[in-house]
Amino acid sequence: MAGLRMLACFAHPDDEAFPVGGTLATYAARGVDIRLVCATLGEEGEIRQEGSATRETLAEVRRQELRCSCRALGVQEPVVLEYRDSGMAGTRPNGHPRAFVRADGEVVRDRLVEEMRRFRPQVVLSFGPDGLYGHPDHIAISDHTTAAFNRVLEGGGEGRPLRLFYSVRPRGFRVGMATKLREAGVDTPMPDVSRQNDGVPPEDIHVEMDTSAQVERKVRCLLCHRTQMSPDRPYHALPMDVVARIIGREHFTRAYPPVAPGETVPADLFDGISPDACPG
Repeated sequence: MAGLRMLACFAHPDDEAFPVGGTLATYAARGVDIRLVCATLGEEGEIRQEGSATRETLAEVRRQELRCSCRALGVQEPVVLEYRDSGMAGTRPNGHPRAFVRADGEVVRDRLVEEMRRFRPQVVLSFGPDGLYGHPDHIAISDHTTAAFNRVLEGGGEGRPLRLFYSVRPRGFRVGMATKLREAGVDTPMPDVSRQNDGVPPEDIHVEMDTSAQVERKVRCLLCHRTQMSPDRPYHALPMDVVARIIGREHFTRAYPPVAPGETVPADLFDGISPDACPG
């Protein structure tokens, strides 16, 4: 698949790992050139491993974790836009002057347009409009990526992208993952009742990708994000076939081209695209 390119646009370090790490690893192993754009350094993230960082060092620690993750997945050195993590909706960090949710939308979109025109991806990935579970930065990067994609598309000419996919998760995914971990003998808590219905309805999912062949690389990238890895989810300590059953499938909605009624979307995001056939 040499000559094919994918641009992944996300909000925080680890967004490339948990929801789409298997997909990125799958295409990287096939020779697709993959570039990651990350809007922030995740300054408001939790510190789940004692001694891995402090509040003062977390941003730079997470920058290094992101680089480690990209190496593990076979992805290019990440492009960080250097906005600040906005935190969850309704929290004080939303008001920080550098918070991503307060960024000038035209400036963000101009930067994403520049990346698309420079890199010329055939396929672009980001979060869906729900931001996976409603995180304001996830929603913002989805909005800005979509707007930038449309601007490049409408501009025509060489290098315009061909497909836009959103990373989504099926409704109730948190309960499902916790249940599978418990079945594997891991003492993990069930999600809070307020989070049990996170995700989208099954009918809104166009692609369920089997990434189990790359689950070892996905686990390696997860381990890079030491500050974010909860001790009650020890994927690295479980047999890989068990891990594959828990995190070996990833889900997408195709935003462009729109899915026609009754259309079946191929599981290969590059289906039918060849370097010779695509613009650029």
